[in-house]
Parts: sequence; C-alpha cells; structure tokens
Amino acid sequence: MKKKIKQKGIAIVSLSQKQIVEFGRQANAAAERATFATYQNRRPINTQRSQRAALSLFAQFMRGAGIGVPDLYANPRAWQGITWGLVQTFQAWLLQHGYSVKTTNDRVSTVKVYMSLANAAGVIPDGEIIRLRALRGFTRKESIDQDSKREKQGVATRLGAKKGTATTITEEQARALCKVRNETPQARRDVLLMCLLLDHGLRVSEVADLRIENIDRETRQMTFYRCKTGKTSRHNLRGRAWRLLDEYLSHENQTQSGVLLLASSKSGMLIPGKGLTTRAICERVNQLGRAVGIDNLSPHDCRHYGATKAGSDPNVSLAALMSWGGWDSPQSAARYINRGQADNDGVSLGMD
Repeated sequence: MKKKIKQKGIAIVSLSQKQIVEFGRQANAAAERATFATYQNRRPINTQRSQRAALSLFAQFMRGAGIGVPDLYANPRAWQGITWGLVQTFQAWLLQHGYSVKTTNDRVSTVKVYMSLANAAGVIPDGEIIRLRALRGFTRKESIDQDSKREKQGVATRLGAKKGTATTITEEQARALCKVRNETPQARRDVLLMCLLLDHGLRVSEVADLRIENIDRETRQMTFYRCKTGKTSRHNLRGRAWRLLDEYLSHENQTQSGVLLLASSKSGMLIPGKGLTTRAICERVNQLGRAVGIDNLSPHDCRHYGATKAGSDPNVSLAALMSWGGWDSPQSAARYINRGQADNDGVSLGMD
C-alpha cells in the first residue's frame, strides 16, 4: 500500500516492501537490457570500431564451427551459451590463421570484455567468468616464442600490410622531409605536415582534425584534441615548425577559421575549405617517404621517430615524454626511452 507522508511541505510517497522489491527488479531488468549500450556510449569512436571488428571476427570463427550467432555487439542475449572454452579455441584459431600476437591479444581481450558485460546482463553464468579470467594474453617473451614456432611450421605471423616494427628514419631523411623541394602550395603544405608528424609526434587523426582556430600566432602555441585519449594538448611551436606554419598561414591558407591542412589538386594547388583526410595523409606520407629513399613510410613511423629522439635525450623526463606524445600510461612512453647507457651504469656495488 502506498502512503503519503508530508515532510516540510513536500509529499513523499512511501512504498511497501513488496513494491520496493518489484521496483528494484524492474530497474535491474532495464539495466541489464542497457548493459552494452551504456558501456559503448562511454567508449571513443575508434574503440567502438575496433570492438565491432573483433566481435565480427569472433562471429566468423563461430560460423566456421557451424554455430550461427546474432549481433554480438548490440545484443546481450546473443552471448547465450558462449563459454570460456570457445574463447580459448578462438585464441588458438587466430594464431593458426596468421594473425599477429598483438591482434590476437586485442581481439580476445574484446571478447572477454563483452562476456563480462553479458554476465552483468544475466546471460552468462558467474562460473564461466571465473574460468575466463584464467585465459590470459601472450607476454612479450611468449609472443616471440609463438612467432618462432609458427615460422617453423610455415604459418604466417602477420596478416595485411600493417608493419610489425616502425620504419627507421635517419636525421638526414627527417631534414629532407621538412625541406621544401619545389615552390608550390602543395609542397609547402607537405613540409608543414611532415614537421607536425616528426617534431610534434601528432597522430594521423590529430593532424587531420587540426583547424586554424587551434593555432595562436601571438603565443606561438598549438592546442589540439586527441580523440584517442579524449584529452586536449597544447604544444609550443618552435624552430622549423613555427617558421613553416607561419609561412603557410601567411601565403597558402589565409582564412580565419576552418581546416588547417588543405587538400590539393593534381596541379599542386590547394583546395580552399577542403581538408586532408586520414587516408590522404597516409598516402601522401608514403609518397614523400619514397622521394627521400624510405619505403612504406607511415605517419606512425614519424611519430615513432620523434618519440625515440626525445626518449634518447637524458634531459627529457618520462613525464615530459608522456605529455609530448599524449600517452595515458608510463608504459607506452617508456618504450621510447633509450639513454644509451649500460644497464648497470646506475649501480656500482663498490667496484668504482
């Protein structure tokens, strides 16, 4: 029975214990139905795209075993009957089909996340999740061993054109990439593009998203959004980066707002109002790389070059490197730290 109680002029409805139980049950049911959507709405667009790809691959694996599944990305009920053993078999299937160990780790990790969400939605029992936790990704040492075994068995260790390691860029090549080769608007845009990738380590999406409004010419600063981490960064513009940007804004793109790096026509002229896409940037970087003797150059190779150069400077701290590259974790930035010293330089044990 509902009872109305007045407190400070406000009518409060008091529910019976039975009504509270029913209300809670309905709230749980609604939350279970929305489990996937609630989780996905908090993920960046790139993460959502990657997860869709992972679950599509898992569905392909299931179909190959004669098991058809509904939409694993949107429907918690589609996970009914999925067990930890199937996920373990999926992990082995990925390796057998030539996927890289990193891709295998990433895809299995996504499946585990959605199994846990399906568990929260009341679809998968707790016992499966407990056993699923024992299924772990491959460590760096295990990755090397797995690739060695697969090579001996004649199994591919990587699919597609994505590289396992970054392409090396020398100092001479980096200078050549940031030097105007011919006096065309496209060439001046290209050197600015390369400078932002090499000296500032921007990701390809960050470069494509740059707008003129992101540049403060008075303070010589660039403020930009990192869609991968959801953070906003601010970089000081110095040396060749500032010189090339100032020249570009003074002659090639004089508008007060809009995209910074303009697309170009075959004649080398820039197209007002039309920006470079991430795909166009990747293709252009590849072309510019070939012009200075680098095959298969990518924007991430340029970011790797800048991070490695900064990480080799003894005056650059780990925290500073993290801020420069926009990394959330110290582990991501620490990969680039190479001071050039011996492993025991900091420990003498009385030998000196």
